[in-house]
Amino acid sequence: MQLLTKGQKLQQAYRAHIEPYSKHLQFAVTLTLKQSALVRVKRFTNYGNNYYEFRQQLNEQTLNSTIKRFTKTFTSQIYGNYAKHKNKQSWACPLLLVTVEGRNTHKRTHLHLAIGNIPQSKHQNIEQHIRTAHERCDFANKEICVKAIYHAQGWLGYITKELGYTDNDALDIVSSTIPQFIQQRI
Repeated sequence: MQLLTKGQKLQQAYRAHIEPYSKHLQFAVTLTLKQSALVRVKRFTNYGNNYYEFRQQLNEQTLNSTIKRFTKTFTSQIYGNYAKHKNKQSWACPLLLVTVEGRNTHKRTHLHLAIGNIPQSKHQNIEQHIRTAHERCDFANKEICVKAIYHAQGWLGYITKELGYTDNDALDIVSSTIPQFIQQRI
């Protein structure tokens, strides 16, 4: 019997932590990010059309705000105003497991997402909804890949491949969203 390294134990622990959500996952998504972006901010809120432009590098803070903006925009597109109602918030939010790759390697920084809890009526246009939400982020790059999940454990294994090796913080638990009704079932 071969002993596991600390990195392999960490990887197994993360996989065991997110595995119960696998039966609720529907889509596998990869979103690429730019390393820097030209950010435009309107100078005056209620007067004129002047903008202040500056170049911003991708760092931890901008990465976290990009994930947060994508999640908020995507949720709004899928659920509309239901996501804002107090009595509907327990189910009107997507299951979103987020991993960030490329921070500590030579690869371009990109996000792997495992998405679930999407209404059947939105499945046909899911790629367009994801693309629109991603394009509204300042650091969005053009490369997007959206596929239906047929083997959720395989995708979860793939998105956690860097854990314990090149990036122990690849799985972004803070940015992941889990609807309340799914949490109660697990």
